[in-house]
Amino acid sequence: MAGHRVQATLAVASALLLSACSVSTSTTSTEAAAVDPGNRLTIGFVNGNTIEFHTCLQKSMQARADSANVDLLVAQSAMDPAKELSNIDDMIAKKVDAVVVQTVNIDALEGGVARANRAGVPIFLTSVAAVDQSKILGAVVTDVKKVGQELGEWIAEDTGDTSADVAVIGGAPGAAADLMNDAFKANLGSHAKVVFDQPALWQRAKAQDVAENLLQAHPKVKYVFVHNEDMALGALAAFKSAGRTDIKIVTNGGSDAGLQAVRNGEFAATVSNTPRSVGEMAIDNVVGLLQKKEGVTKVATVPDMLVTRDNADEAPPYCL
Repeated sequence: MAGHRVQATLAVASALLLSACSVSTSTTSTEAAAVDPGNRLTIGFVNGNTIEFHTCLQKSMQARADSANVDLLVAQSAMDPAKELSNIDDMIAKKVDAVVVQTVNIDALEGGVARANRAGVPIFLTSVAAVDQSKILGAVVTDVKKVGQELGEWIAEDTGDTSADVAVIGGAPGAAADLMNDAFKANLGSHAKVVFDQPALWQRAKAQDVAENLLQAHPKVKYVFVHNEDMALGALAAFKSAGRTDIKIVTNGGSDAGLQAVRNGEFAATVSNTPRSVGEMAIDNVVGLLQKKEGVTKVATVPDMLVTRDNADEAPPYCL
């Protein structure tokens, strides 16, 4: 796993929560607590990518910042670890009150936290808390181990006493993907067997290629766990082209497209943990922690929901 750390790109649908962390669950409030106009805060946000999760995350943070009387400065790292470090340096130079980071990978994250610590600027993380928590202001994370567990348990229940070949189409090797995979495999039960496990690097087109390879190598596959819904749509396209409407896809995200695929029966299940919730909680908690308000959790977990056709209409909104 250590050899893959540089490749450990983190997207939402793959955010991670280390098992060693003590994390409390928090939920978003319906309205942000406004900052005193005489003590207006400026928060920097270093975003890691431009896929739907990241753009929705940024939109929710901006809307929450506006309602809370907070200035939000945004920088885009475009999946480049060096650019992430440069963006953090730039936020420090602009003397922001705190820097929120949706990291590109673990190595970039550790370097960025170290730079902010040296400059005395509080740093807050979204989606990941894989550092010494004494070095950060706080974090809002997705419990990816719980995501893997819930989807593994769903397949275990669905298979019953019938043997089934299962495949995994992952995000990127290491970090969130490994945690999610380990929990998924540990909860599949005794009748489901993982026969295929390949990454698609969070890319829909790559996932479609991987799914095509899967069908050639393991034509009897019955279930496929895809680490996020965008990749799952790529896999779905491959299965449809091959006439394989019998394969059950389970995935992660809760996007509008993902929920519609569940309603249509194209995805069997997904786990909703929305960037809207992450962004709103991030602004609320940064403000609360900076102002030392009571009851603000340092590391908070985004609420999630296992979504099937039966409850898809009850899932929370993914984006603004």
